[in-house]
Amino acid sequence: MLFSKKTCPADSVKTMLDDHVELVEMVLFKALETLEHYLNNDIEAAKAHARRVDSLESEADAVRRRIGICLLAGTFLPILRKDFFQLVGSLDDVANTAEDFCDFCLSQRPEIPEYLRDGFLEITSATVEMFPNLKEALQTLNSKGFDWGVDESSPLHKIAKQIGIDESNIDDLKWKLTRKIFKSDLPLANRMHMQALLTDICRVSDLIEDVSDRIEIMIARGAI
Repeated sequence: MLFSKKTCPADSVKTMLDDHVELVEMVLFKALETLEHYLNNDIEAAKAHARRVDSLESEADAVRRRIGICLLAGTFLPILRKDFFQLVGSLDDVANTAEDFCDFCLSQRPEIPEYLRDGFLEITSATVEMFPNLKEALQTLNSKGFDWGVDESSPLHKIAKQIGIDESNIDDLKWKLTRKIFKSDLPLANRMHMQALLTDICRVSDLIEDVSDRIEIMIARGAI
């Protein structure tokens, strides 16, 4: 089937973006559940949840590709297409990275002692809790377009500011957990292994902030 503006109207692409956001959110919550089961040594449950993460991430990828095809077919003004494509790609990276840290756990099986597990869960939970703010920003963007301003009183500014605060808090939690890991008497290989997992988990919050930044840039440029 050939795609064109008729087969890919703007409203259809906006609906697909909403679908993509929902799928990425589900990936994050399932990734958190995967980690919870892994840390509780319930490997079979962790595997089941990780498979669901993989499935949801594949669905998100499929939606991203459909959006890309529509943009190539000429949906939206030319100045917006690149921005929109990059926005969806950045959002998809959030899901990809959540899938990555699930795969890391189950393929490499890092040994995490009980006294460090709460730290990993706290950071992952805080990361997942960032997403509703981003979701609100994306949904508002989708419904109102790019004319709702970036001054300090705008909804976007408040959401972006909160996302930045949350990401900074996660950086602080990461620093504290890193110190706790490397002050332990565990073998260096174990400490490095845990640190690699921690880095993967914290990359998700960085990417959420990146999506927020990209929304701000699009609005500041007056893309529509």
